Amino acid sequence: MVTPEFVREEHGEFVLVANHNVMAADNVARSIDYNRARILYARKHLPASISRCRVIYDVRGQSPAEAVLELVKSSLANVCTVEFKR
Repeated sequence: MVTPEFVREEHGEFVLVANHNVMAADNVARSIDYNRARILYARKHLPASISRCRVIYDVRGQSPAEAVLELVKSSLANVCTVEFKR
């Protein structure tokens, strides 16, 4: 079962929050894989009218390089938009 943090039905969007450690390369790869699977699974179980996804990465307390943040964004770009909470 997937439960989005919230749904913005009027925008056809569901939002997920990821509070993952993105300071090590293996953690970043695992986070990308996990969120991709989570999004694809959620789409199968949500109404067709809610198809857009936004993932908010909460990276407060971490100091990830900009290249890492860009890697996360570009890796997930075909399934969602990504924002970072710093």
